[in-house]
Amino acid sequence: MELSKRHSKLLKIIIEDYAYTASPIASNDVIKKYMKNVSSATVRNDMAVLEKHGFLEKTHTSSGRIPSIEGYKYYEKNILHPTISDDVKNKLRKIFNNRELSIDTIIDQSVEILKETFKLPLMVTSNHNAEKLKRFDLIQIDKGQALIIIVTSGGEVIKNTINFNTDKQFDDIAICIRVFNDRLVDTPLTQLEEKIISLKEIIRKVVHEYEFCIRQIIEKIFNFKKISTKTNIVGTKYLTLQHEFHDINRLNQVLMFLEDTNVWKHISFLQEKQGKTNITFGDEIGQKGLAIASTTIKSCNNEKRQLSIIGPTRMDYSKVQGVLDFIREEMEKYDN
Repeated sequence: MELSKRHSKLLKIIIEDYAYTASPIASNDVIKKYMKNVSSATVRNDMAVLEKHGFLEKTHTSSGRIPSIEGYKYYEKNILHPTISDDVKNKLRKIFNNRELSIDTIIDQSVEILKETFKLPLMVTSNHNAEKLKRFDLIQIDKGQALIIIVTSGGEVIKNTINFNTDKQFDDIAICIRVFNDRLVDTPLTQLEEKIISLKEIIRKVVHEYEFCIRQIIEKIFNFKKISTKTNIVGTKYLTLQHEFHDINRLNQVLMFLEDTNVWKHISFLQEKQGKTNITFGDEIGQKGLAIASTTIKSCNNEKRQLSIIGPTRMDYSKVQGVLDFIREEMEKYDN
């Protein structure tokens, strides 16, 4: 359904006011703040129409109304106009203009500004397609346990514990590490899985227990998605400022949800599919009351970084999308 200009304006007012007040909006509130020349009967009528078509909901505790998920989705698709304040824009530009900073440093410093601006958590997901494996180390911890350390060109250190029962099994681990250092150093992470497959026959010929090596070493230590993708979430404490998450059980549920890597794979898929900045509402990811705004920043070496702002459904989407759009556009200029 397409709303009239007047109904769209009213829906916009209610959504944007509710983002700050977190209180149901009554017709009198609309008139006093935004529509002083419109009669109360007209506003009440229009609110009833929006409610009838599922864009507003009436709460049990107030005569006012709040936006529904359908209202938010209509707003995002048809009404939302991205904005960014001069203050935030100038702070970000100061970072972008420092050409001595790496892209990761620029994003980290930008995240700090966004965190303080919105008082909401942010997630940075990095897909380092150009990153390479640089070194493998083996340390025997005790009689039946060893630590395998993998170092990437981006400075990522990945540690995995391997259990073994015999000296022959430890010898096999050591042989595998030598093969990895000989054959995998400087391999791009994107080619790692394919190269590991080609090494299996070599390993079969030089170890005592091939199945042990495949099951306990190769399959365990090479989590390709984990190695090539890094996630970092900051500012989760700000969730407690939102009344939607005051309940400790609900807060813990959200925090556990945000630690689920499958969530970010899904968000990334939706974002890539729709392009630019994408809003994922809670009903799409099984988390009513939550929303995630994400944008993808691509660099010339085919690395991707996804920047996401996490908050309640009623967050200020115009400012959130405005700042994410601005960062993406400026970072693309920076990279060129």
